[in-house]
Amino acid sequence: MHTFSEATGIAIVKLLEAQGSLVPDVDTVSEYAELCRVCLDLGNAEVVMAMMFAQPLVRMWAPHWKFAYTVSVSLGAKYAADGFYLIDIVEHVTAEFSLEQLREGERLALEEYQFGNMNDRYRKFRNALIEVGLKATVAPAPTNSVHIPADESELHVLIIDQHEDMARHRALVLTCRPSARIATRSSVDEAVDYLRHCKTQSDYVHLVLVGLMLHAPESSPSQVELQNVLELPNGLNVGGELDAMESIAPNAPADFYFKPLVALVTTFAEQVLMQPHVRTDGSVRSCDIVIPKPLTIQTAYVLVQGCCI
Repeated sequence: MHTFSEATGIAIVKLLEAQGSLVPDVDTVSEYAELCRVCLDLGNAEVVMAMMFAQPLVRMWAPHWKFAYTVSVSLGAKYAADGFYLIDIVEHVTAEFSLEQLREGERLALEEYQFGNMNDRYRKFRNALIEVGLKATVAPAPTNSVHIPADESELHVLIIDQHEDMARHRALVLTCRPSARIATRSSVDEAVDYLRHCKTQSDYVHLVLVGLMLHAPESSPSQVELQNVLELPNGLNVGGELDAMESIAPNAPADFYFKPLVALVTTFAEQVLMQPHVRTDGSVRSCDIVIPKPLTIQTAYVLVQGCCI
């Protein structure tokens, strides 16, 4: 099952619990989200958009979560891609709701939904689904339990860290996605130069794995203070440079895919998450997710699945 389907199940159940509504089993919701994803051939953008629409609809139509999510899948698919029709749901997913019921659901949903700043909202929901997926991971999975889809899409990864961690993270990504194209850099400047070059070539990076401490410490790493690390070029700067690239772009972005998922992987994760500017979706400054070292195979798998289009 895709990590976003699992996270969707957890998120919808939490929404229903907050409403004091009848709560289904998480697996039941996750399995339905996966059924929609597979039968309708939804990409990550459509799945994230579906959850964006589902959040207010599940609250508004509780306990009827299935109808709310089904309408949200249609709205999310229509918003993120062309060529989707309600009849696709009736023919390929479920006949539990008639075409007329789904049309009325869409009409009511569009009357209530507040549009605006959709790119930023998309990122927050993507980050939140990844965060839920990571929290649901209680232990690293054995390598042979990681499912690699036969029709895997191209994955472009940039890893910025000190040599030993860089090599380990590269091996983990390749375990999850053997066909991944991986670039490695050891400093903020080198990473930013690479990202700028990729952007000029329309060769977009999907995932950035970056360490916080990108310089050799003068003392033992266990004795290094977070503030000393932040005073030097560090991993948080990479996300900031990506935001700067967007702010000077001549045209507004045409889609949701122009900024990679930036995961900060650091032994300082706990301390970083206690700093100011931590958002409710788990992002810090311009880094989308903060993960403690060592990176595990299952955590890498969630990131690989979550960053792809």
